[in-house]
Amino acid sequence: MVSRLKGWSKGRWIAVAVALAVLAGGGFYGYKKYKDRKKAPADGDNVAVVERGDIELHFKDSGELTPKHSVDVAPKVSGRVIELLVDEGSRVKKGDRLAVIQPGRTETEGYVPVAVTSPIDGVVMRYQPKGSYQQESTLAKLGDYVIGLMESTNPTYLMTVADISKLVVKMKISEMDILKLKEGMGVTVEVDALPESKFPSKVTMVSPQADKDQNNLKNFKVEVSLLKYDTRLKPGMTARVDGLLDTRKGVLKIPLSAVFEEKGKEVGYLSPADKKAKAAKVPLKLGLRNETDVEVKDGVKEGQKLLTEKPVEKKGS
Repeated sequence: MVSRLKGWSKGRWIAVAVALAVLAGGGFYGYKKYKDRKKAPADGDNVAVVERGDIELHFKDSGELTPKHSVDVAPKVSGRVIELLVDEGSRVKKGDRLAVIQPGRTETEGYVPVAVTSPIDGVVMRYQPKGSYQQESTLAKLGDYVIGLMESTNPTYLMTVADISKLVVKMKISEMDILKLKEGMGVTVEVDALPESKFPSKVTMVSPQADKDQNNLKNFKVEVSLLKYDTRLKPGMTARVDGLLDTRKGVLKIPLSAVFEEKGKEVGYLSPADKKAKAAKVPLKLGLRNETDVEVKDGVKEGQKLLTEKPVEKKGS
């Protein structure tokens, strides 16, 4: 390669140098143009147009899908599990035998084995201590020694039987939001596993009394019941609840970013046609608002433009 370059004429070298200079110049020009474009914001970057449309206020929160009816099953007598007649997921009827307990510490004590039966129709699930999701859920095993209800107020729970045909979403709602919800209110439920599906539901329970959590914050228990059974839904799934609280149709609206508070009043700044001119401040009468937009009842007209950044007043103006 080097020997070939040595044989090049002076004119050829000049041509290559010129070509490289052109490329370098073009590259620099392109970079400068890109850099300048990044520096200069578009005219509409800090401007919002007053539009006519709909505005909705939604309640949104999340919880966990839980069977509406479930029973934690414990034996009446203390003893050892000598028969386990069901597995996790087994469907049972009320009165079906779930397990057999041999009372006493050993079989030589001669007690008659006692059957544990299902209290309801449902599906066998692992037992989960209430309000203690840090603990692993459990299902009884053959040979386990268990404490019965007749002996202790803190018995050994063998399993849970749940009616999963009726699922609810259990939520804890802050005292700031609880007044937004009423029993009978229609909502929709979505789960992460089925992002394209929305399940019609309604609020079926709003606790009349607050509970305090570990951080001493007050929350109210709320239950939302799904209106239809869907075999794809499973207990334990995270569920998002969405309820329409209020709506306005065909009203003037602007982004919240175009509203400023001054001396306890809400105002906006009209974008001047001449960028060097001072923005005119206008008082705003506002209505329904959500997380992003707000209804404007008076102060501006459709099509007008408002600044979304408060103008900085020049010294001496």
